[in-house]
Amino acid sequence: MDWELSFLEALSNWGVGNPNMAWLSWIMSVITNSCEFILIWIIVAIVFLCVKKTRKCGVVLAFAIVLFALVFNEEIIKNVVGRVRPLYLDDTRSITILTNLQNTNYFFQPGESPILGLFTYPKETSYSFMSGHTFGSFMCATIIFKYFHKAGIGCFIFALLVGFSRLYFGVHYPTDVIIGMLLGVMSGVIVLCFDRELSPLFTKLVNNIKSKKQDKQSA
Repeated sequence: MDWELSFLEALSNWGVGNPNMAWLSWIMSVITNSCEFILIWIIVAIVFLCVKKTRKCGVVLAFAIVLFALVFNEEIIKNVVGRVRPLYLDDTRSITILTNLQNTNYFFQPGESPILGLFTYPKETSYSFMSGHTFGSFMCATIIFKYFHKAGIGCFIFALLVGFSRLYFGVHYPTDVIIGMLLGVMSGVIVLCFDRELSPLFTKLVNNIKSKKQDKQSA
């Protein structure tokens, strides 16, 4: 952990704490906020579900997001490990990282709703391990790559930027991001092993909903 804090402090002084890098801080804010609550990937999954050509991928994405990103990581892993974020340790380097965030006039305070371009650093009660932004992004990129290689490559590049943004703001340790990358890819592969079973289940669910609507209309 010692080397991780030293790395994050140096990165924070170079980036967030440097007025000349305000443009990069804004870009990193947009990237990291787009993945708050896995938002951008939820939107992608919904769009994919609405288009026949991408529907199968959308079904797998939706299943993976709910089961792994929202339940496995956010509700289980983070609470079991309980790793304190680097912002809130009793260490001079942590104080430097937090001070750099607090001294920038384009950041909200903890607990406010994030908006693109305006970074919200996490509350002290939220845990660090592992990076949900990174985990979810690499999981979804892996799934999309299976169906659409070119788009998948773009998604992996974006996922790398997401991981870097979490380090840039000092809200995760490097190991949080690295493990998030590895387990994200693994989770994506695991879900893809069941893609043949997921699509028929989704079709059956949609048909049941349609039939119930028709029954109500005819009643």
